[in-house]
This record gives sequence, C-alpha cells and structure tokens, in this order.
Amino acid sequence: MAHLQTKKARKLRKGLLVAIEGIDGAGKTTQAKLIKDRLEQEGYPVKLLHEPTNGKWGNKIRDLAKNGRHEVSPRTEFELFLKDRIEDVKKYIKPALEQKKIVIMDRYYISSVVYQGALGLDLDFIERENMKIAPKPDLTIILDLPSRVSLSRIKNRNTSGPNHFEIEKYLNKVRANLIKRYLGKADVAIINGKQTREKIASEIWNILIPIIQRYEEVSTEFLRRDYYSC
Repeated sequence: MAHLQTKKARKLRKGLLVAIEGIDGAGKTTQAKLIKDRLEQEGYPVKLLHEPTNGKWGNKIRDLAKNGRHEVSPRTEFELFLKDRIEDVKKYIKPALEQKKIVIMDRYYISSVVYQGALGLDLDFIERENMKIAPKPDLTIILDLPSRVSLSRIKNRNTSGPNHFEIEKYLNKVRANLIKRYLGKADVAIINGKQTREKIASEIWNILIPIIQRYEEVSTEFLRRDYYSC
C-alpha cells in the first residue's frame, strides 16, 4: 500500500460533514479512521467523532447494549440517543464545522432512524426529530453487509461479552431499513462491505474527494491518482 507524506495545510470555504453508517460489524470504525488518516496526510483539517459519545447519555446507551434493554421502551431509547446527539452537536460537531473542518462521524442519526425504527418507532418521526437538532451530512456512506457476516466478524473480535444490539433478526430489520430508505439518495453512497478494507477505502475516497474539491481554496488535481495503488 502506498503512503503519502503530509501535504501543505489545506483550507476549505466551509466545514464538511461525512457520516459512516451500517449495521454492527460492517467496518465503520475502520473506514472512519482510514479516511481521517488519509485526509490528514493530504493536509486537510479533520475531526473524527463517534456516536454514542463518551458522555453521560452515551454511557447510558452503552449500558443498554451491555446489560440489555430490560424495561426501557423504544421511545425512551430513542430519547437517549437524541439527548446524546444534542450534546455532541453542541460540544463537538458544530464547533468543528464552524472551524471549517471535515467532520467524520462514526455513526450518526441514520443509525437512530434504522435501529430505533427496527424496534417499531416511525422512521419519519425519528429522522424529523433528529434533523431539528443535527446538521445534515454532506455525504453519508453506508457500508452494506449481510447480518450473518457482520455477526461472524463481531464474534471473532469480541472480548467484552454480548452486545444486546447485535442480534441477527434485529440486524436484518436494521439492514432492510437502511437499504429501503436510503438507496438512491443523492447524498448517500451504499458500498459493498464484503470487499477488502483497501477497496472500500478507495471507493470512499473517490466519492468524497470531488465533494471536498468543490469547497477547497487550492487545486487538488494531484489527488486524482489512486491512493491504494502500489
């Protein structure tokens, strides 16, 4: 794999928001880090964030994943995610965008739409409430992966015990919501998550860089070459 040295600092006319979505085990965290590293190597200002956050509400959500939902209703779970996102937007997302950074989200509000939607909440309601409080991404990347493959990956890497959000029947509903609702959207790209991480990263880069170039103050013609060519 070819690696590039850090380039001269680049400036954007506005901040950009990129969300990486997909079911558990699809490779979101890996790809978010690869994008961050690549952008930083090219001299772009980048902020990598993940949801749930490590804040008060994010920790409550992680407790649900670890210990089970028990008597927590889908509506209460939705509200926890919304509160966590309100805090994330205020403390981190909006300030980074105002600083004209490229903000990369390892999960964002589409996850709330499809995960809480799979519990029976109205998908339109979830999306509408989130769009009231959260900036819309300039680009959303959905890594599509069959649930059985994702659970196999999770099993191989898991050292912290069961996650009550990682159940095949549930993830099948989540995946169906993702594809049915977001396939064909102009600002959403769905990528085959069964490919190698290098192939996925290359596809994401080729989709992302033209968007960045629209708002960049300097030419980036040299970026057109394939980063992952050897």
